[in-house]
Amino acid sequence: MMELETTHMACEITFKGRFVQLNNMQFSGLIDSGLEIAERTAQPAEAPLIARMKRLRDEKFWPGRVFDIPADFPDPAEQKFWSRVFFDTARAIFDRRVGKHEHSFWQAQAIHQACAIALLFEEVVRSSEPQWSADCLDRREFNRVINRKVE
Repeated sequence: MMELETTHMACEITFKGRFVQLNNMQFSGLIDSGLEIAERTAQPAEAPLIARMKRLRDEKFWPGRVFDIPADFPDPAEQKFWSRVFFDTARAIFDRRVGKHEHSFWQAQAIHQACAIALLFEEVVRSSEPQWSADCLDRREFNRVINRKVE
């Protein structure tokens, strides 16, 4: 009898037993969308973080891979950057600035997954800096509209 090669069809992004599970297409799409938002919004000093994520995407991420945030992204500055980027990616999906929009069925799930990934990165940072929060578009808008804080 011939043995069939197993191909994993899901990726996980994890931290301390919490995880976001995505199929391979969702994972690739969110990484690519995150990179697009990162390239649009990064400060010049953050360019190496984008280059590193591209290298990881091209060389280290494969179907079925588990992506453990503290192990794969040990630098707190990088954790903070990707937390903000994935929150802003969720907003960009909502605003239809990234992704393929000929169909809308994928948007709610992609927004949830991007936010969940951002929250995992934020939780990693908060394990050493409990008061830290990502400075993302939605939080700035919330503060401006609800808390009437002008930045």
